Amino acid sequence: MNLPLIHDAIDLLRLRVGHLEQYQYPLGQLMSVFALLGMMSAAAAHADGASGDPLALTLFFTLYTLMETSLYATFMRWWLRRAGCRIEPPLIGLIAAASLIKLLDPLVSWLPDDVAQGLSLVLGAVALYIVVKAQALTTGASVLRVLGGTLLFSPIAIILMVNMVTVAASMGVEVFPPELMQAATLKAGESTP
Repeated sequence: MNLPLIHDAIDLLRLRVGHLEQYQYPLGQLMSVFALLGMMSAAAAHADGASGDPLALTLFFTLYTLMETSLYATFMRWWLRRAGCRIEPPLIGLIAAASLIKLLDPLVSWLPDDVAQGLSLVLGAVALYIVVKAQALTTGASVLRVLGGTLLFSPIAIILMVNMVTVAASMGVEVFPPELMQAATLKAGESTP
């Protein structure tokens, strides 16, 4: 079975980065990656206490992953071009392959809670390092430039999440545990004059 995206993700985990043209995948493979990442996020949210239809949670997280990755790839392409980098092919394939390390995160749930939280934090940091380093090596930009762009994108990702959670809540899908949603609603009510 020939799955170049999986092989590229393993190579990226080993920090073996190829040319940007190598990370151009068929749409079906990219959609499969987003669906898989969405399922893992939905399972994690359900394990944390999110209620509602599992299919609706999976669709929510798949759509969120797709939108966030697409926006991030577009933003980083724009950001790196401002630094003079010549980027012809899209970055979305590279970012999707580098993000596959997130599939290891559910495995830490088998460990005790304090160890699982620490390991999950380490996996998140490794995933960020791989995404930043891979973009820096394939585009020729400095690591600081890529990291700066990633940090500048963070508010956009937060706004996207807030808007998506609001839309999901209006449709009856509870993405987060009810206690967390009530606390957020109370804090929002207190902050408005």
